[in-house]
Amino acid sequence: MRLIRAREIKLMWDGNQICALIGPDLHVGVGGFGDDVPDALLDLVGTIQADDDTTVWVPRHAVQYREDGVLKCQCPECGHIRVMHGFDRVIAYICPACGESVDVLPLADGEHDDEPPPDEDEHRE
Repeated sequence: MRLIRAREIKLMWDGNQICALIGPDLHVGVGGFGDDVPDALLDLVGTIQADDDTTVWVPRHAVQYREDGVLKCQCPECGHIRVMHGFDRVIAYICPACGESVDVLPLADGEHDDEPPPDEDEHRE
């Protein structure tokens, strides 16, 4: 199985066609081509659906919050809660439970104080 981890679709010209690319390049990632953006995106979808060996994974961001004045982050992949001692804010970390690299959403002023992050399991497919 080929797993492509990406958060964006890049659009660029390739000759006289538009390329919709997921991943760093066509060797590692997957692309679709068309005369316009909708055609390139539709071709990308068709390419992904036709290749049973390719999976695109869009990693979710962790949410940081304060509980009793202590900064914490919850891994969106495994649910592990990590206490971030000595930090005012976190932008990314490696989850010690599952080993995934996790990007972290900014802590909004006053948001999530003394409350855990919302349960996102109901949003997973």
